[in-house]
Amino acid sequence: MELFTLTFVQYAFTGGIMMALLSGVLGPFVVQSRQAVASDMFAHVALAGIGAALLAGTSPWLGALPTLLLVSTLIWWLLERDTYSPDALAMFFLSGGLAIALAFVHVARDTSFAFENYLFGSILTLTRFDLMIMGTATAAVLLLIWNFWYPLIGATQTPSYNVPLRSLPRFIRLMYFLLLAIVVWIGIKTIGGLLIGALLVIPVLVVKEFSRSFLQVTLYSTAVSLIAVTGGLLLALYVDLPPSSLIIGVLLGLFTLSALTRSLSR
Repeated sequence: MELFTLTFVQYAFTGGIMMALLSGVLGPFVVQSRQAVASDMFAHVALAGIGAALLAGTSPWLGALPTLLLVSTLIWWLLERDTYSPDALAMFFLSGGLAIALAFVHVARDTSFAFENYLFGSILTLTRFDLMIMGTATAAVLLLIWNFWYPLIGATQTPSYNVPLRSLPRFIRLMYFLLLAIVVWIGIKTIGGLLIGALLVIPVLVVKEFSRSFLQVTLYSTAVSLIAVTGGLLLALYVDLPPSSLIIGVLLGLFTLSALTRSLSR
């Protein structure tokens, strides 16, 4: 129990809980919209923003946010025009973001920079400043989802339908992409860009067969995310493995358990 008195452990659990709440609440919208690959796409775009910030001499993580918000708006605009298919756009931005990131990092020639911290997360290195920013972003995202719950459900359905609301449905879809970009931005600091998609999708797969409404899916997936994050962090204190891999390992275990339970019940 002495480990929990350490500041970096407390910060890791605080940041992990915020990440679990965000992924658990937004994950059902991601699965419903059939755009699970969008989280990986945004993660690679974030890497390009990190490389640009590194080249400009600013904070890599903070520098990734403007790039994510700008590109998410561009992706929304392209999808609204219905000219390009979602999977083609995802591949374009996914591969393009990674290529640009590698080029920027090479030009910057910062030998102390490690891409691994953003690919696989660095939750054990969170600072008080990081938590303040993450807390503000988490509160803003949850508040927007609370206020636009039904419009977001309608806008992310496939095919989408226009829920009666004062704002245009196109604005709701734009807000969804911006919210997803913010969650991915927080995810690259905690669990990593390559693994944030799993934290968004797998909890929904675990609970989907046991839920009777979208609200239940959201509540149950949030609970699963919290169990996975806290369980993975607890294991990381005693097992010499990266916390992000242990978190996903717990998720995979829960998914396997739920699949076996469904099979036995049938």
